[in-house]
Amino acid sequence: QSLPPRHLRFIAHHMTEPAWLENSDVASMIQLLGKKAAKRKRRLFACACVRRIWHLLDDCRSRRAVEVAEAFADGMVDKETAMRAQREAASASRLTPKDGWYAADAAAICHLQSIEDIATAARAADSASQAGVPRSTEREAQASLLRDIIGNPFRPVTLDPLWLSSTVHDLARTIYDERVFEHLPILADALMDAGCDSDEIIQHCQGAGPHVRGCWVVDLLTGRR
Repeated sequence: QSLPPRHLRFIAHHMTEPAWLENSDVASMIQLLGKKAAKRKRRLFACACVRRIWHLLDDCRSRRAVEVAEAFADGMVDKETAMRAQREAASASRLTPKDGWYAADAAAICHLQSIEDIATAARAADSASQAGVPRSTEREAQASLLRDIIGNPFRPVTLDPLWLSSTVHDLARTIYDERVFEHLPILADALMDAGCDSDEIIQHCQGAGPHVRGCWVVDLLTGRR
């Protein structure tokens, strides 16, 4: 059950760095970020939540809505195209049987931002729960996704341009464009070869993940916000 907004604001206001790193309450984490989280990152977070339940999306219009939302986040399609995909996904949602509605509805709203990214995450968690995944497990996974996309807001990392060798730049672009996040450890090696001494960046690349579109390290290296 969702907490009232005033409770979320209280939790977010008193959140510490250790709490951010261990928290599984996505709503309070987003409340902490406020407008500091760019619309693009919020939208990609919502899409990442829905991609966790991709196998539960039976209608191709639902899947297309997610793909278009990701493209819209990166400026690859216009707003009219995104809204059309959303309307088609909403139609699919209305025709979806009750046991699949949460997943279909999450796909239909994932291209939005502000409070809708929380709603998308909640619906995705509910859908996973109906499919047999404990809701607490799904919320923990969503919190990990958010940390991958946002990083640590208590300890922002500054990029040294000297680390952007041609190898680093090309690897980062390929990882993002082709979704080959399993190559992040290779990127870590390239960064160290280029003189990168940021433990936060190297450890994130070498970590188990999850890593998705919007990963803060890849965004940092490719100039995305």
